[in-house]
Amino acid sequence: MWLSKKEEEIDAIAKKWASVISNKYAREDAEEAARIVLRSGIVTELPELREADLGGKKRYFGLTRAQFHAAICEGDTGFIKVNKRAYKTWEKDSDDAIRGGWHAQRNSILHELGHYIDFCNDPDFFRSVEHEWNLDNVDKKLVKKQLSEYSLTNRAEFEAELNSAILSGKVFSEDILSLSHMKQTKTSIAKQLLDYGSGKNVCLPSEEVSKGFKDAMKVVFNQKGGSFSIDIMANSKVQKLIEAHADVLNRNIQRVEMSETMRKRLTRSNYIFSGMKTFHELNEAFPSLLDSNGNRKTFEAFLNDVRKIDNTYNSNYLRAEYNFVQSSAEMAAKWEQFSEDGDRYNLQYRTANDGKVRPEHAALNGVTLPPSDPFWEEYYPPNGWNCRCTVVQVRKSKYPATPHDEAMALGEEALQRDTKGIFHFNPGKEDKTIPDYNPYTIRRCRDCDVAKGKIKLARFVPENELCQACLILHRLKNEGEQRRLTSEERKSIQESAVTWADKHLPKVTMPDGTTGARLTVHTKDGVELHIGKKFFTETYSKCKNSRRVAETMEVATHINEWIRDAEQIRIEPGRHHAFDFVVFKTVYNNQEIEFKAKSTEGLIVYMMRLL
Repeated sequence: MWLSKKEEEIDAIAKKWASVISNKYAREDAEEAARIVLRSGIVTELPELREADLGGKKRYFGLTRAQFHAAICEGDTGFIKVNKRAYKTWEKDSDDAIRGGWHAQRNSILHELGHYIDFCNDPDFFRSVEHEWNLDNVDKKLVKKQLSEYSLTNRAEFEAELNSAILSGKVFSEDILSLSHMKQTKTSIAKQLLDYGSGKNVCLPSEEVSKGFKDAMKVVFNQKGGSFSIDIMANSKVQKLIEAHADVLNRNIQRVEMSETMRKRLTRSNYIFSGMKTFHELNEAFPSLLDSNGNRKTFEAFLNDVRKIDNTYNSNYLRAEYNFVQSSAEMAAKWEQFSEDGDRYNLQYRTANDGKVRPEHAALNGVTLPPSDPFWEEYYPPNGWNCRCTVVQVRKSKYPATPHDEAMALGEEALQRDTKGIFHFNPGKEDKTIPDYNPYTIRRCRDCDVAKGKIKLARFVPENELCQACLILHRLKNEGEQRRLTSEERKSIQESAVTWADKHLPKVTMPDGTTGARLTVHTKDGVELHIGKKFFTETYSKCKNSRRVAETMEVATHINEWIRDAEQIRIEPGRHHAFDFVVFKTVYNNQEIEFKAKSTEGLIVYMMRLL
């Protein structure tokens, strides 16, 4: 059964392959497993699928559901037997196995295809050591935690569990991947799977997204009335689809070095983007509830008709979105690092410098400007879908700045096809992986206060269903973030801030002759301010019981980036101190900050709060 790249052909192949299975749930698993494998392009053929009686003896979580039998002669693909006796409890046993940590993913047929892929990767090795695996030097707790308990059974099961988990969308640490035989082979199968498993590339769609789509369609199907109700955006099953999609986009963000505040804002951006995308999926699916005669379809017929929506949004589009988000996250993290140095260095635009670089992007290669130049607000990468451009710091003495007007002209030329201006944004400055105006929103979203996170606006009235969906998503996200932290979490936040102070505050000789840690800066108005470690401990003391403690302390560690723009707004007499406090106000990443400096031997910054 030869593979076709076209999604509709893959769907047809999967259905035909699974049609030998008489049980509805087992057949659905077989179809989904086939789609996942064929979409990945890992192999070009599928093994034969057969129904069989594999016995009714219970083992592990329920009956044996399927078995892979390797090919005996060259040119054969082998076959998978599906146990007819397991049909009665198929769904329950599959769910129990994943909940109990026995399996890494719930689809038993995909697990057997994991065996088949292991066989295709190295047939001789598979046949010779199929059930051999030395566990003496294996961290069993780690394998059980990250992968599954069943993977510890033998080498063959480890490989099948790992392969199927990777194909279902999971990413693993090098500690797990290094245990695989794929590390010793140089086949295209091994390279592709390891790229997927490490997060270097993405295997789409994930099992969670596919299942989430099906469950969300059930919500649409059960909706009453003749018009689409925007309220279903808050339905728990719809939210699971949004979260599953966002999890795919978030997959590598945890691996990128950045502040926790930045990470939180980027993942929030991914959630809102995924929610708006889901809105379009649901809205597009709703008209398919009725047939040409105006009669309501069965759920199976409805699901079959909306399958193309799933393929379009969660396969075709999702790959480009994933690549863009990962590039945005990496560039946002870079911008955060650049900001610590101010204009000390120039920034230089660089392409991947290979034959795949777009000519218009190639023209930007070598553009050099300080971080404060407005050029970086408009043309900081990524500058389009699948853009691989980057920016690096360079010495001003070695790389003089490009004339501003020349750089802007090159930038305008590079993004001339972006007529809507979607890619004219800086993810590091906006703290978003995708701009507010994107393929799932409208132009006015650029200037909307709700899109900027300011949802407590009494006069805001949603203008259309898209605006209503956006408001619902922001409210739900805010509610989810408004939990109080545990004492352990608060302690960790305090320790992180103090550690930052120890690392970044320079050691100086204090007025009394002792050595201490203190940073001295000047505001734009020439006011000299001194920051010591006590600023962090006092700030934490004042906000430790606040829901915004993590955000507050993160902003505190970025004091170098916002304190110089501060303006004095008033003087307060000390309530319990024999000195006055000078109060300043500034803005950082659209967040207003107020801080106090005690007027003693100079102005010593005492504490801050977020307004």
